[in-house]
Amino acid sequence: MTQPRHPAVGHARKRSPLPWVLLAVFLVALGVVLVPKLVSSGKDDDPAPVAASQADPMLTAVDKCDPTKEGLRLSDKNRKLTVNGAGKKFPVGLHDDSMACVLDTLGVPGALSSRMTSTVSADGQLEGEWPGYSVVWTNDPDKGLDLTVTRTS
Repeated sequence: MTQPRHPAVGHARKRSPLPWVLLAVFLVALGVVLVPKLVSSGKDDDPAPVAASQADPMLTAVDKCDPTKEGLRLSDKNRKLTVNGAGKKFPVGLHDDSMACVLDTLGVPGALSSRMTSTVSADGQLEGEWPGYSVVWTNDPDKGLDLTVTRTS
């Protein structure tokens, strides 16, 4: 004689939390993508898309280090960055903090940035390079540190 099947009392089938975890991850990702777009909608003053500026250190430097747009200029299809430093007689341009921001954002090695800032006007135009970039610069206390960074790769 066979016994009828009855569900065992007290042994409830446990459901997997996986669908809820996946839903939560999806909602967080959606929020990360949509919230910045909703918050910044209507602002047309961004010169480059966020993703492009994050991928390109030169665009990031322009956005982050020169909010007044007085000392940095991109050219040659964003392959050349001209940096105009402020000096004693020509105060328009980047001051020390903004210049340090540019050098850090571009990943200029410490020895090269020290060499740039310690150069004097009698040294004339000097040049250097680091992976992916080359730079030429002059440094005059009256005119400031001026450099042109070119992407080589």
